[in-house]
Amino acid sequence: MKRYIIVILCGLFFASSAYASYNPSYKKIQAENQQLEKMGKERVCWTKDAYMLGDWKCKREELANKGVTFGATYTTDVLADVAGGKGQGIRYDHSMGWDINFDLERFVGMLGTQFHISGLWRQGQNLSKTVIGNDLVVSTIYGHQQFRFYFLYLEKDLLDKRLNIRIGRIAAGDDFASSPLYGNYVSNAVDGVPISIPINLWFSVYPTATWGVRTRFNLNDDFYILSGLYDGDKGVERDSMYGLDFSLRLKEGIAFAQELAYAPKAGLSSAHLPGHYKAGIYYNGAVRRDLYSDINGSSYAYTGLDSKKHVGSFNVYMHADQMIYREKGTTDQGLTPLTVVTLGPDDLNKFPFFIMSGLVYKGLIPTRDSDTTAVQFVYAKYSDALKKSQESVGALSQEYEIGLEFTHKVIITKWMYMQPDIQYIIQPGGTGDIDDALVLGFQFGLTF
Repeated sequence: MKRYIIVILCGLFFASSAYASYNPSYKKIQAENQQLEKMGKERVCWTKDAYMLGDWKCKREELANKGVTFGATYTTDVLADVAGGKGQGIRYDHSMGWDINFDLERFVGMLGTQFHISGLWRQGQNLSKTVIGNDLVVSTIYGHQQFRFYFLYLEKDLLDKRLNIRIGRIAAGDDFASSPLYGNYVSNAVDGVPISIPINLWFSVYPTATWGVRTRFNLNDDFYILSGLYDGDKGVERDSMYGLDFSLRLKEGIAFAQELAYAPKAGLSSAHLPGHYKAGIYYNGAVRRDLYSDINGSSYAYTGLDSKKHVGSFNVYMHADQMIYREKGTTDQGLTPLTVVTLGPDDLNKFPFFIMSGLVYKGLIPTRDSDTTAVQFVYAKYSDALKKSQESVGALSQEYEIGLEFTHKVIITKWMYMQPDIQYIIQPGGTGDIDDALVLGFQFGLTF
């Protein structure tokens, strides 16, 4: 049966494929560069200044025009708890990622089809766990400190690009509950996705991929629908497999995601300012344990009995960002407020309520048009059921945790940036037993 399902999916995926010539502009670019060489002038490459290691005499551009693009990035966080927390200290972590993409339309003539593969290498320590004691992790690049395989997927456009399908080893967090604006922050409270969702239930996010299929259907120029179906088994993320657990254990749980988004192509108001508004739900069908009740409805922490089992859990989320001011004569410089809220059942979610609000300004400092300044406020409320369970055995109960951040990304070159960062954690761990923490440091990034 599985074999027939795979055959049908492959047939649907490659339906309407046709063969075409390579990028028609490639020969024109070649001819122009040959002419420049005859005149004794240096070739002009659009990727010339984009990479630290250069363009290798336009070889990267030539490969890109033939359908092959590749790259690597290096990011490091150096952060210090200078006051409060469980103690003071400094920690370093880094993440190096690599990826290769094959545009199969240019590479072999298969219309609207991409093949992508990627991986990473992470090392370092978690300042939040070892020094501060908070759940709103201060470093965005900590997690699975090892060499690790990530993406392996095919992607195809259909219906005149109204429908896009991605299938293979993918992660829900690369499409759902995400926004490019989150990447402006060093804190992991919302980098990628709101941290509440992967804390509450298993939600595949970078650097863990799982088998899945994601579709995006553009209803019109302003609205689109995202749908996703994933293997919901948490075991796929274990470090002992280095991201290479390709098994499909659907009996452990199937995950489903749905998102509706409004992103007006022409922007809002007469100024045509860009904005994004979306709401979604993520459901994972794996077995979950109640945060308070045992099999009889009493506190499992007090009785010592097994906690009550639940089949499946979910989170809903709502996101909005809207540019409210754009500098004259620019397309992307200006001020954009944003906010995201997540909600989930109190008896199954550590953070049944989570909200983040922030401001992002690109080009705030005169003559520094590519730099980005950002602030954020994050509030995470702990579960009342968890609080009752803790109180039943006389333990300190967790109420809430708040994170504040101010950061400024300085674009040094197209391939290098430095990002000084300040974070203030109020009530780390939620109990009030740990002093508020002040975190200072920076993020540094390279594109090879």
